Amino acid sequence: MVKLSHPAALSAGVSAVALASVRAEAGLVIRPATFVDRPALAELAAAAFAQGAAALLPAGLRRMADAARFTALFAEAEAAGATLLLAERDGRALGCVLAEPAPAEPGAAARLTGLWVFPGVTGQGIGSALLRALEELMASAGAGSLRVRVPSGHLRALGLFRRRGYAMQAAGRRTEPVLQVTLPHSVLAKPLLTQPLLNQHVLDAA
Repeated sequence: MVKLSHPAALSAGVSAVALASVRAEAGLVIRPATFVDRPALAELAAAAFAQGAAALLPAGLRRMADAARFTALFAEAEAAGATLLLAERDGRALGCVLAEPAPAEPGAAARLTGLWVFPGVTGQGIGSALLRALEELMASAGAGSLRVRVPSGHLRALGLFRRRGYAMQAAGRRTEPVLQVTLPHSVLAKPLLTQPLLNQHVLDAA
């Protein structure tokens, strides 16, 4: 069972929304990240990026995607009201997902910025659990769908989203969010089952 905690001082972009529990490996906890979590998440995301999207970049650009760049990315995104969730086990961060603020208009598309899983724990369902948690959170906020841009050569990421029910919508050259460089991207989307807003901090699934 994965438990999604909702601290009273929530800094993520979705507030006053119930966070539903989702099923995954025992002991995995998904919760909104805090300022204190940023250094560990920046290191994690940089390591994941180096094993994934960075392979599609020239060597000079790869070196720029370090922990400092992710620290800045997370700070900028959260200042704009974005949502940053982390997955942890026994207090150790294993993955995180970043999304733009939930759309103000009910039924509009929410947008995922990035999903990163520490290289040593890939293939254990952590990415799927984070994505499922974000889908539930955005659905509770009234989003009608969730959209993601994936570098076209990033086959592991494309496979994850396709397995989770995301369908291809478009392809073309778009700006990569970490280093702000233009790469060939695939745009995928998934409809979300909108859930009513619930004014409670934690909802445990039976």
